[in-house]
Amino acid sequence: MIMLKKKCFKSKRTIVHGFCFQMLLGAVAFALLTMPAKAHDNHERHEQRAKWTRGHQENEQPWGATSIIIETTDNDIELQVFVDGFLWKSLQVFTPDERRIFNLSTRRNIKRQGGLSELFFASEPTHYLENEPNFDGTIDEFLARFPEGEYEFEGSTVDGVQLSGSATLTHVLPALPEITAPVSDGDDPPMVDPNNLVIEWEPVTTQFMSDDPVEIIEYQVILDQEDPIRDVPWIDGKTRRALINLPPDVTRFKVPPEFLLPNTSYAFEIMAIEASGNSTISVGEFFTSGP
Repeated sequence: MIMLKKKCFKSKRTIVHGFCFQMLLGAVAFALLTMPAKAHDNHERHEQRAKWTRGHQENEQPWGATSIIIETTDNDIELQVFVDGFLWKSLQVFTPDERRIFNLSTRRNIKRQGGLSELFFASEPTHYLENEPNFDGTIDEFLARFPEGEYEFEGSTVDGVQLSGSATLTHVLPALPEITAPVSDGDDPPMVDPNNLVIEWEPVTTQFMSDDPVEIIEYQVILDQEDPIRDVPWIDGKTRRALINLPPDVTRFKVPPEFLLPNTSYAFEIMAIEASGNSTISVGEFFTSGP
């Protein structure tokens, strides 16, 4: 009886193994039969994707201009972005690690008008405390939020043409220009002769938070009449403003007397612009004498 049971058990295992072997043969045969069809499908999908990509690239144009820079003053730091193009309706900006940080799409009347031509925007400034270690740590946090590298600008026109471009952001920040004239010994703005006013500053040769060298490509002098304040809505700005671009080897500027009024307060800025476009601004003020 024991032998019979073993024989029967062995016979059952043989039957099971035979059934499994037949199933395996069937699966292999099915795979061999369907493999050409799957390969054909994969090849077709690949060709379709390649065709779509070629069409997408053929329907692509560059932006007119793209830039991304950092501007720093004596108490804050901010990101500034500019893009220029024709008849565009959407814009997306991506960091070097492909994180989208900006997304804009026009609607209704702006789109019907033909979209946009240019756009400038700045982030909310990060304020820092200069007398704290590492500028209160806030500048490092800002720079970590906006890493160095190539930022991608993607968008489309109102006609469906894809727009692409890029701009490189660096963390090379020029030092603040040191204003040497006009300056005041006290808290009040210095009194100046409107017919003989010269604004002067020291050349910027180092970076903002280190003694590493920096390449300045241009200075800007910006003059603002602070009083009286304008209230005419169609005039750009509340004060009369002058902006003068100067070569990097020029560190003084004689203000045209025609721009200045007697007995009037003015604010001025000296901007140092580094080769990457990053800039720093120092601010001064003065009061013109008069009869």
